[in-house]
Formats: sequence, structure tokens, C-alpha cells
Amino acid sequence: MSFLSAARDKAIVMLIQRNDFIKKFGEVQDIDISSDENRACVTVLLHGETKPTTLCAYYHFEDSDEGTIVVINKIESEREMINVIAAWWFKDNSVRMPLPKGTGVFAKILF
Repeated sequence: MSFLSAARDKAIVMLIQRNDFIKKFGEVQDIDISSDENRACVTVLLHGETKPTTLCAYYHFEDSDEGTIVVINKIESEREMINVIAAWWFKDNSVRMPLPKGTGVFAKILF
């Protein structure tokens, strides 16, 4: 893995770890990035659950006036209910999050 690819992956990991939305529902236990597939698989222990759940988010990068934005437009899980809710919501929506300052340059080079 090249330095630039590792920097892009680290930016995605930082974005997930700092995401307040995920923290509302559970605790991130593991993050696996697949740069080739633009996929981040996040293992989360949801509040009130005893077994972790893995969510795989598919992303791409976009430039905006605010800098580089990570756009997520699909999430998959081994849990059917999560898949149904995600497919319904992502049909008309996407999640757009700015990359932390300074990491957008690496993401744009690699995108």
C-alpha cells in the first residue's frame, strides 16, 4: 500500500471514529477499509445488543467549496432489517461528510 493510499484510508477511519451519528447507536469496535472497492466495513456493538453488527458503507470523494467531501450512498449489513432501512433511505438520500482538514489533498490525488 502506498503512502498516499494509506493516508486516504486513515482519513476515512478518522471520519468514522469521530462520527457522532454512529456513537448515538453504539460503539465502534473495528474498521476495515477496502480502498480498491471504496468500502469501509465498520463493526459496531449497538446499544442494548450483546453481539456486534458489521455495516459496510460504499463511498466516493467529491470536491466542494468546503473541501473534499466523502459521499456514502449505500450501506449493507448482515442484518436484514438494517439492509431494508438503508436501501429505503439511500434511495433518495446520501450521507455527505467533509474530510478532516489537510487529508482532502491526499484523497483527491488518489480519487
